Amino acid sequence: MSDDAKEQIRARVDLAQLIGEQVVLKPAGRGQLKGLCPFHAEKTPSFHVHVDRGFFYCFGCGAKGDAFDYVMRTRGVGFVEALTMLGERTGIAVEPASPRQGRRRDLQEVNALALAFFRQHLDGGPALAYLEGRGLTRATIDAWELGFAPDAWDALLKHALTKGVRDDDLIAAGLLVESDRGRRYDRFRDRVIFPIRDGLGRLLGFAGRVLGDALPKYLNTPETDLFKKSELLYGLDRARAAIRASGEVVVVEGYMDVIALHQEGFPNAVAALGATLTTEQAEVLARLDARRVLLAFDADEAGQRAVLGGLDQSVGRRFLVQAVSVPDAKDPADVVLSGQREAFAAALRTGVSEVAFRFERVVRQHDATTDEGRRAVLEALASALQPRDVFDPVASELRRLVVDHLGLDGERLDAWLAARRPRRLDATAVAGMRRRSSELTPVRVLELEAIGLMLLEPERLRERVQASLAMLPETGDASELVTFAETCERHRYDDAAVVASLNARDGSERVLERILAHATRDASERPLDVDRRLEQQLSRIRELHLATAQARRQERLMTRWDELRRVIEDPSTPADALREAYGELAAIRDVQVAREGERQLQRGGRQRADQRRRGS
Repeated sequence: MSDDAKEQIRARVDLAQLIGEQVVLKPAGRGQLKGLCPFHAEKTPSFHVHVDRGFFYCFGCGAKGDAFDYVMRTRGVGFVEALTMLGERTGIAVEPASPRQGRRRDLQEVNALALAFFRQHLDGGPALAYLEGRGLTRATIDAWELGFAPDAWDALLKHALTKGVRDDDLIAAGLLVESDRGRRYDRFRDRVIFPIRDGLGRLLGFAGRVLGDALPKYLNTPETDLFKKSELLYGLDRARAAIRASGEVVVVEGYMDVIALHQEGFPNAVAALGATLTTEQAEVLARLDARRVLLAFDADEAGQRAVLGGLDQSVGRRFLVQAVSVPDAKDPADVVLSGQREAFAAALRTGVSEVAFRFERVVRQHDATTDEGRRAVLEALASALQPRDVFDPVASELRRLVVDHLGLDGERLDAWLAARRPRRLDATAVAGMRRRSSELTPVRVLELEAIGLMLLEPERLRERVQASLAMLPETGDASELVTFAETCERHRYDDAAVVASLNARDGSERVLERILAHATRDASERPLDVDRRLEQQLSRIRELHLATAQARRQERLMTRWDELRRVIEDPSTPADALREAYGELAAIRDVQVAREGERQLQRGGRQRADQRRRGS
């Protein structure tokens, strides 16, 4: 295509009208409009459209671009497709950039001729009786443009020749088969025809279902310049809006399943054109902002696990994937068309989680009751435990399973993951990660040692106790320092009485060790700088208290995340509640991003401080 066509489209397209079809825009100054951003959830408009300059910009999420960028982002298409769509909108012809692209358009015309032929042979034939017998309405049959290929070797070939279409073009479109002897005949014969379109609605090929007992039961268009089976999802042109709105997609195996589900109120259903979801198909769904993928392929649990086992791990890392058990061991179409719509809806809320399946499969290969077995499990799952984003629900769910089932301390696991590149695990390191219910927490150890420091110089005890309390953050957590201050007040800062009282408490050996070590110190040793050491201890204690409070807030966020996910997964959730749930999820993500930035700043500060200490 020429640059001239692009510039003509850019000049002619009405950006305000284009965006206004999805976003309510209001005046925001000369030549500007504003509204709620279509690319992230917000309550106050921060999305601005500069009509005169022909671009948009969101101050909230940073989304920006021109009309081509807007179409690419909202429709999940590439630049060429966006250019073609805007060309049709503005009435400007977009010429193919190469003979190959022209060929693709010619093949679409050949497919359109074939579809019209198949549609003409539907009425009065066995295909219509079959489709209506399965439970499809005539409106559904017409909407999905279902047809019938006659039981003849060359019916389509003869028809196409009368319309001036060469048999070479029919071969190129995959509509004819050529025998070893050079004879050419129709590929689809005596079959119900399902036209296959891409996400933009372009007719790329066909599938045919046999009406008798012949094999194969289903026959697809072979790979052509147009038809790439691994990249296509049947029904996507009709499901894309529902997928984008809900963030959820139901993936089934059969064409009839998709059509039946749409007819019975599941507009986000597509078919994978194969036994599982490919990475190319996953990429298409990711561009539509799909977050959750429900695979309704097999009826029993063994079948579900077979589906998950064959799933590319890159797909499992991009979405929350779940294999669904179809009721009564039937196809989804049979279930919903036999009056069991609610049973299928309920099945979508259960099933085998891909994350749990992956975890269980690894655990079965090792003895997770031993440190060596736990080490092997962690090594196998390490890459999946590493978050791909600031907030990665897949990695978060896997981490929860690892911590709960292997009995590990979450903070120690996180520390290993953060430093995994320079370190390799051994059984001893894994033993150090295990939770010990009776051990002192790091913050309590530091607080007891700080108490020991304060008791080294009784004459300054009151001063240092008050200073330590001033440094404690107001988190509401129990603190040894607070208990120690209360003990000091009760005994009027009599150090002997305070030590006697502490001696009865768990962990008192930490305090006594500090006092004893100081008392037995050699006179030639350098004097201990108690103020400097105490300041370091109290600073670290403050950091740990804040980290603990933040961890609890994080846990509450994750709990709320799970609650929102259940709301989203419930098909009975009203549209308004669904939008609110996604809005709150976006807000949680914003909090996570802010916290990650804060952690990086703190980490950088600590590293610089360490460098200064080493330099001095």
